[in-house]
Amino acid sequence: MVVFEPVRDFFHRRQAKVMTERAADVRLVTEREEVCRGCFAFPGTEYDAGIEVDGQHAGKISYGINPLNDRVYIYDLTIMGDSRRRGLATATLWRLWCTHQVPLVPLHEVGTAVGFWSKARKRFAAAGVEIKRDIRTADQEEEKLRWQHLVPESENERSIRKYWEWVASEHAAGRPAGPGKVTPEFVLLHQG
Repeated sequence: MVVFEPVRDFFHRRQAKVMTERAADVRLVTEREEVCRGCFAFPGTEYDAGIEVDGQHAGKISYGINPLNDRVYIYDLTIMGDSRRRGLATATLWRLWCTHQVPLVPLHEVGTAVGFWSKARKRFAAAGVEIKRDIRTADQEEEKLRWQHLVPESENERSIRKYWEWVASEHAAGRPAGPGKVTPEFVLLHQG
């Protein structure tokens, strides 16, 4: 099997060269870059970028990079009508992969784009690059668990956590909540 690795590597390099040549004229122009609490990749960065070919606007892409920097999540990829069927979407994804060098993951493959993603996976695999299966809404929370330990705590969450730590320490010390003290039930009734 070791004999086939150089052959495989040769074909991967050849396909990568072909895709790099096709993507040479594609440029991603970042229009928005932000870290937004509540967004899928938080505390990773999310981007909106215009797709330009030979200085002309050809489409747009929205994507996010998780805080582990091990995946690029594609939220939306749109090529304008007169620029379609020229391989620009695949070239855009290649440009994105060349920039970040991590697997690409579409969040939702809508019915009209299933064929595109299937072809893109085959072309990328021929170059030794992975486009992972899309992450359906139900699986997104599971995916976010991979980097939950990196999500910073909000002020509100911190104050609630501190309060419950205080309640636990009071209880552990044998000091029950007496008249005039705030009880957990009081907090639950008066939240929000």
